[in-house]
Amino acid sequence: MNRVLNGAVMTATTLSMLVASGCVVRTNARPARATVRVRANAPTPPPPPSGNATVTVQASSPQVASGVTVVEASCTQGAQEVCNGLDDNCNGQIDEGCGYQSGNIQITLAWNSGADLDLYVRDPGGETLSYSHTRASSGGHLDQDARGQCNPNQANNTIENVYWDQQNPPNGVYNVQVHYWAGSSCSTSSGPTNMTLSIAVGGQILGSYSYVINPDQRIDIASFQI
Repeated sequence: MNRVLNGAVMTATTLSMLVASGCVVRTNARPARATVRVRANAPTPPPPPSGNATVTVQASSPQVASGVTVVEASCTQGAQEVCNGLDDNCNGQIDEGCGYQSGNIQITLAWNSGADLDLYVRDPGGETLSYSHTRASSGGHLDQDARGQCNPNQANNTIENVYWDQQNPPNGVYNVQVHYWAGSSCSTSSGPTNMTLSIAVGGQILGSYSYVINPDQRIDIASFQI
């Protein structure tokens, strides 16, 4: 066996003679180090909350107008959402995926005939959203104006939708009305029409309502306060 000392090669015999003579032999060799690899699977952090998270608004129970029926709507977790003015999958949003928006306040009207119904929502500042005034200074927006058989090629032509998507919509009373437009036979030929209206506030369904409305009738449906 050989050793290296200051660049020279020593035999085993030479090494034995040095040790016997009392010489101290130093080498530059270092013990090998064991290498250990540690692999950690850290959980993926949750995404940050979105800017319009519906968690900050609470509302009182709606005051329902006379003759309006409260709908005991059922929903199923994970169900496919249907464009019907109801929350079918229990997530606190109405008709998501149908082409119109949700928010901290969402009010959606749907009906089952070719009639032209119009949704009216008056905000706490006294401004009314409708087909003729689709944006309010309070942040409200009517983004789905439907005309039934008066516009048969429109997608979801029997649904209207109003929403506020900011985290803090104005505090106060909101009033919801529906009008059956009677300006043309394309609407009135449908006769009495069954309508459904749902209200969502703060990511929860506040209530769903039904009513049979007649041509040229304008009725209060419900009011609520946040």
